[in-house]
Amino acid sequence: MRKINVLKKLLVLSNILFIINFILTLVLKNNFSYSLYWILVPVLIFILMMLLYEVDKGQVDYDIDKSKLVKRSYNDTTTLATVFYGIVYLIIEFFDSIKINLKDNIYLIIGFFIITIIYELFIYLSISNANKETSEILNKKK
Repeated sequence: MRKINVLKKLLVLSNILFIINFILTLVLKNNFSYSLYWILVPVLIFILMMLLYEVDKGQVDYDIDKSKLVKRSYNDTTTLATVFYGIVYLIIEFFDSIKINLKDNIYLIIGFFIITIIYELFIYLSISNANKETSEILNKKK
């Protein structure tokens, strides 16, 4: 539980830094802000993966059938969202290696920022739904 709280605080801090850097990138439009933006993206991905790993360890199996359904829907949602987000990031990296300075495109940065926000919303919603369904199962068990 302590790891989850630390990871949540790190996630909030990294999101704040990510948003601040996004605004600075839009305002300054220099190489340093572009580079910092694309450095913060993998950090954010890593912290989200660690949070998902810790939340996944904490789920309880009291009712075998219903718990498996909760875990399956949770894992499917987070896995699909993570794979989609990772593929988009890798496509950007691939095209940047072919065409130099693609990551300096302001429209790409805005689009990827929106994709990041949507990805995080999917993750938060899936964690929230899994926690709600798990608590319902535990309340029915008592």
